[in-house]
Amino acid sequence: MLFITHQEIRKHKGAFLVSAVANCASMLFGFDTGVAGAVVALRSFQNDFNLGSAKTAKFAATSSNLVALLNAGCFFGALVPALCGHILGRRHLLRISACFLIIGGSIQTAAQPPDMSWLYGGRVIAGFGVGMVSTTVPNYVAECSPKQYRGLLMGFFEMFLVTGAVLAYWTTYGTSEHLAETSKQWRIPLSLQIIVAFLIFVGSFVIVESPRWLAKKDRWEEAETSLCYLRGCQPQDEDIVAEMADIKAQLDRERAATQGREITELFHKVNLYRLMCGVGVALFSIWTGHNGILYYGPTVFRQIGYTSQNAALLASGVFTIIKFVSTVLFLVAGVQVMKRTHLLAVGGLLMGALLYALGAVLKLHPPSDGTAGTPPAQGMMACIYLYVAAYSFSWGPLSWIYIAEIFPIRIRDYGMAISVMVIWLMNFVVSKITPIAVLNIGWKTWIMFATFNIAGCIFALFIPDTKGVALEDMDVLFGVVDRKAECRTDGSDEEAKGAR
Repeated sequence: MLFITHQEIRKHKGAFLVSAVANCASMLFGFDTGVAGAVVALRSFQNDFNLGSAKTAKFAATSSNLVALLNAGCFFGALVPALCGHILGRRHLLRISACFLIIGGSIQTAAQPPDMSWLYGGRVIAGFGVGMVSTTVPNYVAECSPKQYRGLLMGFFEMFLVTGAVLAYWTTYGTSEHLAETSKQWRIPLSLQIIVAFLIFVGSFVIVESPRWLAKKDRWEEAETSLCYLRGCQPQDEDIVAEMADIKAQLDRERAATQGREITELFHKVNLYRLMCGVGVALFSIWTGHNGILYYGPTVFRQIGYTSQNAALLASGVFTIIKFVSTVLFLVAGVQVMKRTHLLAVGGLLMGALLYALGAVLKLHPPSDGTAGTPPAQGMMACIYLYVAAYSFSWGPLSWIYIAEIFPIRIRDYGMAISVMVIWLMNFVVSKITPIAVLNIGWKTWIMFATFNIAGCIFALFIPDTKGVALEDMDVLFGVVDRKAECRTDGSDEEAKGAR
């Protein structure tokens, strides 16, 4: 379904509300990953913390540390929902992550230069909250969404994430343009995360718990009440009865097949295949090179000739706007229409070609001061902008959608946690090496990322497509059960009952 009617939105307003509140947390995900690269480009920040010019090794090391420490916190935070989610539930995890984000943001804003320890500590704490968000929110939204709108509502995760990056870069550009070069320039952008985190904390009190999580805890009446709210239906409605039966059937099937085990289920033959798909999508989504540009936008644009502070920040801000518009187009005309794997394959191919072109132009026409408006510089900027459009229509939003869809209820926390921890581990590596690679190997950095994109394109052709498949039917898609055989068994049972 391409367009959603007003009546459908009113009917499913509970699911849309859950998606809106939960995905606001992903806004902080995008904000925290983008704000470090933006504020570190400010001369006020460089002067306060004695970093020197943007072309020094100390600057590159500090930039990579600020981003990498966030990702280190994210890596460990992503594990918390798998360890505690079965006790706390999705909604409480969202609330706890908001607390970490408030504390981390407050510490960063209160940093006392030239000592970097407050910033580093605040980044780790905020990263812990972002890691919890990155695992909790896709699961939460997937479990609350009707199947016909699941791709759309989960796609909001990427849209809100992009909105956070837009907020980070344009707020920093505004302070750079309109404020004197004092600590206010970098404290104001860092402080915005506190406000958004507080709104998420408050919002967690007005949304319902996941009905599938409640069912897993055998709280069936609460699960039914929650599902009725999310679907805008009454308990006796056929859709509610059928969905509750599907949830129960999947849980019963999984419990019977696994004899009470949990983490070991991930390594059963068929679930291991799912895990490999999730981890593969997670890995290639980071090695596309997008986050290297997002984290260090001003550094990258300086590399291609936009050397002044405001020009680099403005170019980075335009990058986030294109990303936002492309994500909205993806939600309107992509996720509801095209297959997941087709989008991933085409996106990987286009991104690979554009980064090869970027590396080639950078090699043949190395920029210098005053070359910002030359054809080679404009061509490289066009490559970056077209690249982010392709990313935002494929690997950007789809990686989160795909890994949240493919795991069964009993091991969804574990499967999602491992996949997301791979994302953060790879993020740590990419964020640590990108500014150093740009400084030392230049154009070869983009050739490396281009090669990974082509590999991701090939990988996408060999994984199952999940578009339009109900969460309870993922077992059928991955070959755990045979739907026809199951239907024959159910039919035989009914005939037997009739005979008696």
